[in-house]
Amino acid sequence: MNTSNLLALRFSRVWFFLGMAIVAAVVTVCLVPSQVLPTVGVSDKIEHSLAFFTLAIWFAGLVPRRDYVFLFLAMIALGGGIEVAQGLMSLGREADIWDLVADAKGVCAGVVLALTPVGRWPSLLEGLLVQRIA
Repeated sequence: MNTSNLLALRFSRVWFFLGMAIVAAVVTVCLVPSQVLPTVGVSDKIEHSLAFFTLAIWFAGLVPRRDYVFLFLAMIALGGGIEVAQGLMSLGREADIWDLVADAKGVCAGVVLALTPVGRWPSLLEGLLVQRIA
């Protein structure tokens, strides 16, 4: 991805690559055999929503608001791709449209929260880091 569309942040590339690590973790957890994963005692739909909420709020903090529609579509495409991959694998996973609905709910919540001051989390965090360093 071209990181030139990121907001003018001091550590924009760091935030972007950390976000990509979160994407890799989410995809990995969604695709490994379910028997390998620990049970956390909540619905898998909540897990999906929280994972995609995290991705949405993370990346929404890195891109301008005008790109939120693209971000939303990209996150939904990621969720859809995961569901297709689960359907094609034979590792104890199966495609579930309700997982994609849960993903979409998480993305919606993340993007809506990003419209508040919380969406400026990278700038706020960088301000705190710079104060500590100086």
